[in-house]
Amino acid sequence: MLAAAFVALASGCGSDEGADLGNGKRLFTGEGQCGSCHVLARAGTKSSIGPDLDAAFDQARADGLGEATIAGVIRNQIESPRNSSAMPADLVSGDDLRDVAAYVAVAAGQPGEDAAGAGELDAPDPAATEGRALFLAKGCGGCHILSDAKTGASVGPQLNDLRNAGRLKGESGRDYVRKAILDPDASIVGGFEPGLMPSDYRKRLTDEELDTLADYLVRVSK
Repeated sequence: MLAAAFVALASGCGSDEGADLGNGKRLFTGEGQCGSCHVLARAGTKSSIGPDLDAAFDQARADGLGEATIAGVIRNQIESPRNSSAMPADLVSGDDLRDVAAYVAVAAGQPGEDAAGAGELDAPDPAATEGRALFLAKGCGGCHILSDAKTGASVGPQLNDLRNAGRLKGESGRDYVRKAILDPDASIVGGFEPGLMPSDYRKRLTDEELDTLADYLVRVSK
């Protein structure tokens, strides 16, 4: 019965051909926000807000389901979360959705460590490097604590848990960060006064820079 249910869920899903497992792991543990809610030992995530993916798919493997079917189930659950689920819709899409699903299918319920080429993250992340440089160049570190950028100013709120802040607002971390940059006085963090942060970043940042900065801040936050 379990195998039949999983196959039904997986039917109609796209192919995992060409999946980038390294990108899948980066998204799972970073900007995709999956690891902040789910246990997945190979990814080093331990949160129990959502289902334990190791436990869930260990039984699926025992029932004879392969990685392609498991990836299909993951894609389906991300694209169409249950109404009662705490998981927001459209966390990732397109190739990113394919990559996350493929990585979870490889890692869930499997002991050991990721092999090189299967979610290995030892190499520097170019997107994080670019975002960090922009964060520092635009002077953000002069007002905010951000562990990844090694900044410690406390003029404004600390930025180490932006993904969680977005979830509390019912938004994706990326949307929450973009709004906070463009309209900083719309939602004031407790203990801080309005007007501390300049409100003209729509002019200071290009659309590409805004996206780069928002993606970086979500990627390195909790």
